[in-house]
Amino acid sequence: MLAHYLPWWFNPESRGVAVGYRSDDPEQAFRTFKDMQARGVDGVIVDWYGQHDGNGQPEPIDVAWRKSMPELAKFPAMSFSIMVDAGTYNFNHCKGCDVTQTVLSQLDYLSHTYFSSPQYLRYDGHPVVYEFGLDWSGKVDWSRIQAAHPEISWVHIHKQGFDRDSSAGAFVWIAPGFAAHKKSVADLDQLKEFYRYARTEPTKIATGGVFKGFDDLLAAWAKPNEKHYMPQACGATWLQTFDVINQNYSTTRQLPFVQLITWNDYEEGTALESGIDNCVTLQTHLSGNTLAVDMSHADTVDHLELYQSVEGGEFRLIKSYAPATASIALPAGTSGTLYLKAVGKPFFRNVVSAPISVELPK
Repeated sequence: MLAHYLPWWFNPESRGVAVGYRSDDPEQAFRTFKDMQARGVDGVIVDWYGQHDGNGQPEPIDVAWRKSMPELAKFPAMSFSIMVDAGTYNFNHCKGCDVTQTVLSQLDYLSHTYFSSPQYLRYDGHPVVYEFGLDWSGKVDWSRIQAAHPEISWVHIHKQGFDRDSSAGAFVWIAPGFAAHKKSVADLDQLKEFYRYARTEPTKIATGGVFKGFDDLLAAWAKPNEKHYMPQACGATWLQTFDVINQNYSTTRQLPFVQLITWNDYEEGTALESGIDNCVTLQTHLSGNTLAVDMSHADTVDHLELYQSVEGGEFRLIKSYAPATASIALPAGTSGTLYLKAVGKPFFRNVVSAPISVELPK
């Protein structure tokens, strides 16, 4: 499970989104990786814009990631891979270089700086490098690029990653519709087609994808008539993207990698860092020693937990229950202030009920 990671938050106001941190802050990087590990993330795919910016100065995203690597090393079980973004050419290409020459100019740096790390993502011993949209920026001679560093396993976006001879594999990306035609249900046809095609190319590296939705309303670069949208549908989209994987793969036939799209792209409304709103409402009604439970969107909840407030502002867990539980028989002698907590499935928010006041029978 690899989280698509964007280390480009430096001056939040410049991107129109106040995320509250800087990507080049090592302490923030440590908090991020600790959070990822706690949620079951195995590594990151770093969206990368090259070694230098358009003025020949160190590229801030690259600087931020190099500052983050010592913090990632504190989580040795986690890995990382580089995704060469089209921005490497669109904004930071070398003087007089086309797309192919721009990529070639970066390969030695990638090899020396990143592939030597014991945490770099490898497949069958080869470093895996993803690329995002370079073919949309101009004609790319991938055979020439592959020949320059034959040890690299290049994984390309969408179906072209399966069709290209020099490609080691493909990864899927979210395909939102136009914001002018907002739908309440996500269109996952392209996702389904990716897995159907991936199964016909068993020798290629298939990187699946899961996401909660899409909304680039806050993206300053998107023109008003070119905004895109995919509904979160109170968490249904997130769950459905996993279901599509389960329909095509199993414990005996697994995907090598799944990309979480994305960890922190707030501009496009895909950020999983802040969690997923599952729209859960949780109401309780006490009658005698029986607590009636009324909860919406139970399919996004992993389990229920009943707590008792104790001295010192602490809470004592009384018992856990299945998410479909409609009534709870309180243990004999239970009194005081109780709370019922709906613990969400991975990445979903948790919801706590209003205080439940219980008095001992007189």
